[in-house]
Amino acid sequence: MRNRLAWPIALATALGVCPAAPAAADDATPSTPPEQIVPVRGSAQVGSGPHRYQFVLRDTVSAAPAALRPFALSHSAFDLPFVKAQKDVYQGMTDAQGRTPVFAFERAPPAQGWVLLERFGSGPYGERMRLQAGDGEGIGAMAYELVVCGKTPRLYRGVTNAHGDTAYVATSAIVDLLIFLDADSTSAGGAPSAPRIEAGDGRTALRRCREDAAGSA
Repeated sequence: MRNRLAWPIALATALGVCPAAPAAADDATPSTPPEQIVPVRGSAQVGSGPHRYQFVLRDTVSAAPAALRPFALSHSAFDLPFVKAQKDVYQGMTDAQGRTPVFAFERAPPAQGWVLLERFGSGPYGERMRLQAGDGEGIGAMAYELVVCGKTPRLYRGVTNAHGDTAYVATSAIVDLLIFLDADSTSAGGAPSAPRIEAGDGRTALRRCREDAAGSA
C-alpha cells in the first residue's frame, strides 16, 4: 500500500510530529499488549489447541468496549496459523461486549507482541500508521482523516490510540493512503497558532480521488 502524508510542512514542525513509516502492524514498534480476558464460555473460537486467548477492543475516545466493531489482530513475533494472507493479520468483528473471538493455538505465542486495532475496510492488503513526537513518543488522542485513494475511494475518520496508532486500513488492492491531522489537538505539544487542517480537506481529497478514478476507468 502506497502512502502519502497530506499535511503542510509548517504543521509538522509546529506539532513536532514525525510520521511513523507506514508499516504493516507486525513491522511497527511494539505496543502495550491489548486488554486480555479469561475466555468466555460460548464465544466463537478461531483455531484449535490448548492455549486460548480473548481480547477486548476499546474505543479510542470513550475507552468503552467497542461493540460490533471491525478489528485487526496481529502478533509482531508469531505467525497466526489460521491466517493465510501475506499480511498475517486476522480481520474480524467484536461481539456486543467489544470482545474478539477466542483464539486457540497448539503452542503459546509470546506474551508481548499482540496488536489489536480498530479496522477500516477489508481485504488482503493493509497498513496502520503511528504518529510520533520528536522524542519518539506516540501521539495519542489525535483526530485524523484517512483517504484511501484507489479504484473505490473511501474516507475514514478516527482518533489515534494511546500509542499513536491509527486504525488498521485494509483494502482489496494496492492504493494511495493519505492522512490529514486535526491541528487543534495540543495533547502532543501542538501550538495553538499552528495552521489548521479543516475536516473538509479530507472530503476535498476524496473528491479528487474519485475524479482520478473515474478518469482512469
